Amino acid sequence: MRKLIIWLVLAVSALTTACTVGPDFKRPAPPATDSTARVSNGDDIAADWYGVFHSEALNGLIRQALANSPDLAAARHSLEAAQYELRATSGSTLPQIDVTGQVGRDHANGSLLYGPVNELNVTGNRFMLGPSLAYNLDLFGGIRRSVEAQRAATSSVRDQVLDTYITLVDQVTINAFNYAATRAQIEVTQTLVEKLNAQYQLTERLEQAGKSIRSDTLLARTQLKNVAATIPGLERQRDAYRNALAQLTGVTPDNFHMPELSLRDFSLPAAIPDSVPSVLVQHRPDILAAEDNLHQASARIGVARAARFPSITLSAQYAQQTTAINDFLTRPGSVWSVGADLAAPLFHGGTLSAREQEAKEQYLQSQEMYRKTVIAAFVEVANSLQAIEHDRDAYVATTEALESARANSDLAHLQFRSGRFTELQVLTAEQQYQQAALTQVQADVQRFTDIATLFRALGGGWWNSRSQL
Repeated sequence: MRKLIIWLVLAVSALTTACTVGPDFKRPAPPATDSTARVSNGDDIAADWYGVFHSEALNGLIRQALANSPDLAAARHSLEAAQYELRATSGSTLPQIDVTGQVGRDHANGSLLYGPVNELNVTGNRFMLGPSLAYNLDLFGGIRRSVEAQRAATSSVRDQVLDTYITLVDQVTINAFNYAATRAQIEVTQTLVEKLNAQYQLTERLEQAGKSIRSDTLLARTQLKNVAATIPGLERQRDAYRNALAQLTGVTPDNFHMPELSLRDFSLPAAIPDSVPSVLVQHRPDILAAEDNLHQASARIGVARAARFPSITLSAQYAQQTTAINDFLTRPGSVWSVGADLAAPLFHGGTLSAREQEAKEQYLQSQEMYRKTVIAAFVEVANSLQAIEHDRDAYVATTEALESARANSDLAHLQFRSGRFTELQVLTAEQQYQQAALTQVQADVQRFTDIATLFRALGGGWWNSRSQL
């Protein structure tokens, strides 16, 4: 036991002088830019940023999705599994202590020195039980770098959970907007069908009275049926958005309760949140994941480099042995051993050197992937900001176009009744009005969608959440 203590003292001494080979990871600096991504003065992004649209129905759908989504639940379980894997990997830095036992029956047949043949003929039982210890000193930090790599991998899984979270919120929000927009398009089309039907009935009466020709009646009927035929397609889109919301909230379409959603229920936020590059790279889950992948690649260089250096493993074992199991407590024999195993690579055909170079190239690859991810994030934010700017102009233009088309349609009906317009001119005016009304709905929903996309591009506000994601 005194020797065992000496070996442990030497182990501690070796650990205090051990080094960790390989590069120490440093977080990449944020992009060098003087610009600030902002539209107007706003506050930091709240975790429930979707509340800026002031729709309780939307808020309820998102709460239901966050509570029941299979994707989010699966992502959380993957994070828990990664955390257990990190614990398991971290355990390799500590001494490994086991209990070993043996039960056997041995037979010896032979002779003692200068003795007669078969003088020794013994058969007996053998029992042994005792602890054993093994400890890798990790002189060059290969194990520590492995733990570092696993810690980065676990952090990357957490980033994936965050991405699943903000993507889920974004998808519910946009599908809700699209559902409401499709309902609005159906309402517009149904209103037009009613007007066209009234126009068709009027044309029929005029034909019967001899004031209109048959072709005008057929033209009015054709226009009515063509517009009515677009409603089933819109209803199919509406149902698809409804079923998508059911899936996102974790229920089947049959069990899903769809709240009443209308574009009139949503309002635009008064201000857009600010974001600067140094903040964006700290919040976007895809950037954080790319950074963690870079960290993991850096640690693997140290693992590959440490494999080229010697390793020392301390071992100790103590056991009680006897030929009768009841003698363990009365007359046990004992054996013990203490030692150190040294393994140093001499010739591996260039394998170890190639592994280290491979790890370096993978690190450089991760660097470029990180840079690509950051650039893509800034492009997405810029696209969202520019889209919001253009949405304002588009909405004003479509609103003016709708007002003109409505006035033209009303005028065409009056002129037709006075005999100054033909049926074709009336139907053309109605077509223009329908197209303007549908375009105005699309421009309206596009404003909400682009703002939601901006919140998503800026990171989704997960860092302000009080709950564990």
